Amino acid sequence: MRRFAFALPVALAFAGVVAAARPAPPPPAHDISDAITEIDLERARHLLEVGSGDATALALERARLAVYAGDCDAASAQLSAPTLTESKEGASLAALAKSCARATAAGLVVDDVEHGITLRFQDDADRVLAPFLLRIAARARDRVAADVGVELLRPLRIEVVRDLFSLSAVSGLPLTAAETTGTLAVARWGRVIFLSPRATPLGFPWQDTLAHEITHLIVTRASRDRAPLWLQEGVAKREETRWRPARPFDDPNWSDMTARSALLAGRGVGLDKLGPSIAMLPTPEAATTAFAEVSSFVKFWLGEVGPAALELLLLDLRSTGAETPDPALKTVSGYSLAEWNTLWRANLREQPPRDPREEARKPLPVKDPLRFARGSRLGDLLLARGHFEAARREFQTALDAAPAEPSIHWRLARTCLLLGDRAGFRAALGDRDKLRAADAGWLALSSRALREDGHTAEAADASEHALGLDPLLEDVACEGAVRPPGGSAPLPSDPDRRALCESARTPPP
Repeated sequence: MRRFAFALPVALAFAGVVAAARPAPPPPAHDISDAITEIDLERARHLLEVGSGDATALALERARLAVYAGDCDAASAQLSAPTLTESKEGASLAALAKSCARATAAGLVVDDVEHGITLRFQDDADRVLAPFLLRIAARARDRVAADVGVELLRPLRIEVVRDLFSLSAVSGLPLTAAETTGTLAVARWGRVIFLSPRATPLGFPWQDTLAHEITHLIVTRASRDRAPLWLQEGVAKREETRWRPARPFDDPNWSDMTARSALLAGRGVGLDKLGPSIAMLPTPEAATTAFAEVSSFVKFWLGEVGPAALELLLLDLRSTGAETPDPALKTVSGYSLAEWNTLWRANLREQPPRDPREEARKPLPVKDPLRFARGSRLGDLLLARGHFEAARREFQTALDAAPAEPSIHWRLARTCLLLGDRAGFRAALGDRDKLRAADAGWLALSSRALREDGHTAEAADASEHALGLDPLLEDVACEGAVRPPGGSAPLPSDPDRRALCESARTPPP
């Protein structure tokens, strides 16, 4: 017995040595593909180093990894082999890599090691936006990761491009689709491809847009890109404002009311009819309706099952690999998508209309569009030529025609400042509750007025709100320091805001 008892451990130890000496099998191609999809690029590189098997499949994954890492030149070179471009996937990836390499050539790269973010600017002039982009991207990433329960591996890559042509070239989104639906950013290939705020003459809510796209990356990683489009977009709409406190003009009922109106009018898009992307829907109206529907549905679903269900659903989607989300949905919540859709639509129909008193308090629309347009345009022309008093009269005419339009309040208020009329400036700003929407210029001058009155915290909130809408509008970038045409005005004391202000005051080439 002793000899047997001694021999057994020896035999087991010998077997362990043999097993340890036996080389591990090479990782299958789908493991490498999954690592890239999860934006775990270091793991993907390691798997490619030890991988063996179909050389063509490995070469294709190596090129896809290069695209995810933002090295489109390397991807284009790797995909030049005829054996790769013979396949539909290889030819499509080669075309993308080639157009991406052209669009990102000589781009300016900013690495923020502390926050784990890499920015690449197509236009050097956008470098002044880097501190503000980095701050918001870090805040949004951390909040979404906490809500979804999955960390986004570092670095987070963000491409800032100058126009829709470049957005299409880097992302692969068809240009016609981007133009039709007014696409401003895309989360593809493991990074956010983001249109510069400089590209839009009236700005756009870039902070919330950035948070929206970062959410897509995190949901893709959490679900291994198996989350259906309604879930991707619904969670992204939910998260795009959760990284910040509520702001004036936020409308938490927008998605429910818009989806309800579309449902009752028979204009609904449908959760299962979104196609490959909301950005590829046929009209801007359809895209707006689709965003409202998915946002309303996800809000309803999470209200019924609780926020923790989202993390469980994404985990199940990642694990099951089913063709539809129904197995994961049933596991987590007990109902299929069709059943939840029926419950949600019934809930929308039962929602009471808005209180008539609330409708009565809504700001009045434009009473005379022609008079408003004429006064605004003439006022701008007169102001640019230094005819401040005449410009004020035209702006007042436009304001009488559209009393709830914040942009005309801003124009009239800044004209009063140029005339030295402090009382007129305060009167022109008006009452925030009587304005129809947020406006960057109005918020910037409102911040100035609040700061002058000693309301420091409220002034900072208004300034941040303005920055999130149109950072390169001069009044926003320069913290309300209005400069007369051809004249000068003080620069902000903060170095980042000073650089932004100087850029805003530099005329375009």
